[in-house]
Amino acid sequence: MKKYSIIFAIIFFSPLLWRGAGGEVFAQDIHFSQFNASPHNLNPAQTGIFDGDWRFVGNHRSQWAVIPVPYKTYSIATDTRLKTKIKNDVPALGLIINHDKSGDSRFTTTQFFVSASYIKKLNKDSTHFLSFAIQPGITSKSFNLSDLTFDSQYDGDKYNPALSSQENFTNLRITYFDMGGGLVYLYKKNYRNYVNVGVSAFHINTPKQSFFDNTAIKLDVKTTITAIAELPVTAKIGVLPTFMYEKQGKFNETLLGVFGKYYLKTVNTMPTAISLGAFLRLKDAFILAANMDYRNFNVGLSYDINTSKLMEATNRRGGFEISVIYIFKKIPVYVAKKRVCPIYM
Repeated sequence: MKKYSIIFAIIFFSPLLWRGAGGEVFAQDIHFSQFNASPHNLNPAQTGIFDGDWRFVGNHRSQWAVIPVPYKTYSIATDTRLKTKIKNDVPALGLIINHDKSGDSRFTTTQFFVSASYIKKLNKDSTHFLSFAIQPGITSKSFNLSDLTFDSQYDGDKYNPALSSQENFTNLRITYFDMGGGLVYLYKKNYRNYVNVGVSAFHINTPKQSFFDNTAIKLDVKTTITAIAELPVTAKIGVLPTFMYEKQGKFNETLLGVFGKYYLKTVNTMPTAISLGAFLRLKDAFILAANMDYRNFNVGLSYDINTSKLMEATNRRGGFEISVIYIFKKIPVYVAKKRVCPIYM
């Protein structure tokens, strides 16, 4: 285990690499297996695409619990559509904060982004929409040396913390401006029949991310393609196929999955449903997921079973996730068009 812990720490010293859910190095960004439950991280153009007035999103991921320092990721977000006099088009704004802490070096990533989208209705019956958005923000990365050991601190017999690491780090923290954008097409016949397809790009400005002031080390652009749909099968059963492909530099990730959704009794005119699903992140992890819609809440749970080459170290354990989405929707006050006769009341 010490061997693998050292390997993990080394990985997180390189600002050019990032972990996959099961252990392989794929990309450079944090992400969630329940990618459809973190819309702002998935595509800025998802901002404002929901049925309600305000949306609040929370995500938590804990990964590799078998190692001494599990990796933890948190994300909170909110978005709303703006009221304007623009006919058929709706602007929307969103805010997202991400926080990730990883490995023995406590490699920490904190991100603050603002999303601005413009949703355009494409037809008169309001079933086809196109949304495009930008997402500017700030990213801060840092690490801690206190729990790290280096070869130069071994005196030939044992580890000696009094010896110098002989490492000279120019910075222990870097901060840079980051820019993303996206495009989404939405077909929605009703809440049980829709197709959502999107493409997004992050780190468009390829920011410098070296702790040694090396201007040649930049963050590659990450491109994401997604497709999420719900198709009714019976009066109470629906199928939700999902797809995501990401590419960043020479690394890529493909995730395929499907949910089966069962609708229960309606509560206060709002649908209640339970969903069970399974996903496959190619060459990395098999993911089991469960989801429930109840009133204004959507709660999801998932667990990654490691299938990568690192499964001997992780004992096939990957990452546990929980997601919560709350949508606030104002219910208009009913006003009778005609006065009711008191005799019949």
